[in-house]
Amino acid sequence: MNNQLEHIRDIWVNAFFTGNYEVLAQYEDEHFKVVYEQDGRIESNYMRYDRIAHAVRNGVWKPKKPDVEFEEYEFNFDQTECVVLIGLAENQQQIKEIWVYDDTWKIRELRFLKAKRTVAH
Repeated sequence: MNNQLEHIRDIWVNAFFTGNYEVLAQYEDEHFKVVYEQDGRIESNYMRYDRIAHAVRNGVWKPKKPDVEFEEYEFNFDQTECVVLIGLAENQQQIKEIWVYDDTWKIRELRFLKAKRTVAH
């Protein structure tokens, strides 16, 4: 199950960085949203696809790949939901992905967390 999720995440992440919103749509839940806790902003998938398509058409879709320090996978008991916590190296920011399994894995939420993680000394 974990290998299947990792494979789908790789496809989804690659689709994002290449601006392939058709592939994004295949792996995003119909209620998918992006939450920016710092700004108090929520973006629906359809608004996002339009924005990505516009940027790709105009040659300005160039998202920066973050420097990932760690990724932690936490599955629920029956392996139908997984929370992926991602820690970024450069600014101690954290990103949380919520994936659900129903015949295949789909991402339901991408959340940029407000709280920075604490650094052990």
